[in-house]
Amino acid sequence: MRLLHPEYLWLAPLVALPILIHLLNRIRYRRERWAAIDFLLSTERRAVRRARLRQILLMALRTLLLAAALGALVQPVFRGSLAGMLGGTTQVAVLVDASASMSASDASGQAFARAKEVGVKALASLPRATPAIGGTFSRSFHSPFREPVRDRAAVASVIESAPLTGGAGDVPRAIRDAAEALQRSGGGGTIWVLSDLQASDWRADDPGAWETVRRALEAAGRPRIAVTDLAPAVEANIAVEGVRVTPAVLVVGDAPKLIATVSLTGAAGGLVSLALFFDGKRIDTRSVEMTEPGRADVVFRLPALEEGAHVGLLELSPNGVPADDRFHFLLRTAARIPLLVVDGAPSSIPFEGAGDFLALAGMPPEVTASGRSAFAVKPVTLAELAGTDLDDYAAVFLADVPRLSAAAEERLRAFATAGGLVVLFPGPHTDASAWNASGLAGAEILTTLEAEEKKPFTVAWTAPANPITATLPREGLNLLRINRLVRLKPGPRGEVLMTADRGDPFLVRSQLGKGKVYAWAVSCQDDFSNLPLTPVLLLAIHRIVLGHLVESREPPADDVYRPIELVLPPGTHRMRTPDGRLKPLPVDPDRPGRAVFDQTGQAGVYQLVAGSGTGEGTDGTAVAALNVPASESSLERIAPEAIRGLLVGSDVVFTRADGGTDRFSGTTSAQRAASGFPLAALAIVCFVGAVLLAFSITRPARTGADGAEPNAVGT
Repeated sequence: MRLLHPEYLWLAPLVALPILIHLLNRIRYRRERWAAIDFLLSTERRAVRRARLRQILLMALRTLLLAAALGALVQPVFRGSLAGMLGGTTQVAVLVDASASMSASDASGQAFARAKEVGVKALASLPRATPAIGGTFSRSFHSPFREPVRDRAAVASVIESAPLTGGAGDVPRAIRDAAEALQRSGGGGTIWVLSDLQASDWRADDPGAWETVRRALEAAGRPRIAVTDLAPAVEANIAVEGVRVTPAVLVVGDAPKLIATVSLTGAAGGLVSLALFFDGKRIDTRSVEMTEPGRADVVFRLPALEEGAHVGLLELSPNGVPADDRFHFLLRTAARIPLLVVDGAPSSIPFEGAGDFLALAGMPPEVTASGRSAFAVKPVTLAELAGTDLDDYAAVFLADVPRLSAAAEERLRAFATAGGLVVLFPGPHTDASAWNASGLAGAEILTTLEAEEKKPFTVAWTAPANPITATLPREGLNLLRINRLVRLKPGPRGEVLMTADRGDPFLVRSQLGKGKVYAWAVSCQDDFSNLPLTPVLLLAIHRIVLGHLVESREPPADDVYRPIELVLPPGTHRMRTPDGRLKPLPVDPDRPGRAVFDQTGQAGVYQLVAGSGTGEGTDGTAVAALNVPASESSLERIAPEAIRGLLVGSDVVFTRADGGTDRFSGTTSAQRAASGFPLAALAIVCFVGAVLLAFSITRPARTGADGAEPNAVGT
């Protein structure tokens, strides 16, 4: 025990004051023997004893009154079970870990179910006056209450009905959120974390996050941190970490290869069986032997794809962490990938303008059905560009475009910034000053160099590590002859991928927002160079587009809690979550026709449902497949010493789920002692008792039968 306000101890001698008064009253009278009174004393001996007992009781009440009042002033702080009896902590925040790793179970049951049970029982055992706040956390702390409330039944109901998420835990953010909630109700108290101590959830490698937590705890009066370890006895876990699809960009008719990466954590696993479901049908089952912790690839062959979205599922037999035994993925296919070619100087003569050669490179003549191009090219004029919806295209090619109108420039910039691809071929009609002023090219366009009649320019260097240019030297680049070369000066974000023999950039790549811009130093016309007549143009164009699509397109699967961004068709739409619920889809007020859905805490496939009805029996369009993060599949736990190191300056207590809850009911030096209230209440009770007892002693005695008053005996 210790005292929060020892400065009031100088009042301690006052506690002895009632005893002193009692003793003084006993010596106030001088005893004299009187024969006449002996008879009365012998008849009233019982009344005398009763009077003395009342006086002693009055003295005790007065003494206890002063002692309790002094205790309320100095506020003693107790530890252990005594603190719980006196009221313990002033307020409690109960944080139940709802991350995917809490799905693990052992003989004592599932970790998440046990955490909820322990939390609810602890809330019920708290003293009646203790306010509490409770909820679950994974990415953040979820509770309908902003601060602790006295309706602990409502808090327990929130914990009992909370679902398990498929996401990773963020313990520092949860503790920070809880500290802010306690601060709103005056500070102090206890933050109780019920978790399996998954190491990745505690984010020990993020010192900035924990510095924010320490500041929040300081502002909240340094509440005590109680951690209950609910880690089940699981020795090994097998999970699907991810999938790869080849080819990465799919068109109708492709029969892609699916490669699933399976990982083993902990002890040896043995034979692993993995089933593949595709579009609702079981396709194949493969087995792989895993004798030690590590990773292994399992290869499947998918059937030929039709146009649209295709949903797949990889399922393992139940093991250590059930939440990661199912892995969802989503594949999208199109008839062809649309490309837009803008011809700045179209000609009625075939292949006199640059746009004709680009269209031919994008869609060469089909020799066989299997060898057809993956692209569908649509040529437009410069005047048609401003009215074209660029979101319908994967890339925009600009061939010998003089200058852009304000509307066309705005559309093109927005397209590239959002992640689109722009490829620029300057030509004789290009207005260099207008393009340089817009900054869209990613490189400054300078003068045009003319080659000597018998000595054209050639390409002397290509980026050896870039997949677009790495193999071009042996694929026909040596045949390239350049008659006219547009000098380019790369911008601050420009990257030169090829140079001419005199050192001038030949192909420059720049980043514009989320998208990319490629600028060539020649026009796609045969009087500039023989580039349109060599395999180099076709190979480079296809690799630029496919490479960009691989980088910018959504992966076949992603982690839980990733926001889903959508371009909505006209009408009302909602999102169907993996558990079958239909939720409203808010439209972005700044971008009409677009929406962002962020309620993605469950693993599974999310579907866009048209209309405002119930949606029952209506198939939605699959828009995303989200899974448990690979970090939740690890069995690595954080040590208590490491947690204390993260929470320097805080009182941290550790318990097991079967160790009871009395240990979390303590207080801290920065916390207002709850013992002050019961001691003050005791002082009030003693005061009332002393007043009533004194009144009963001093009130007039009843008269006898003869009308005379009996004698009173003083002390």
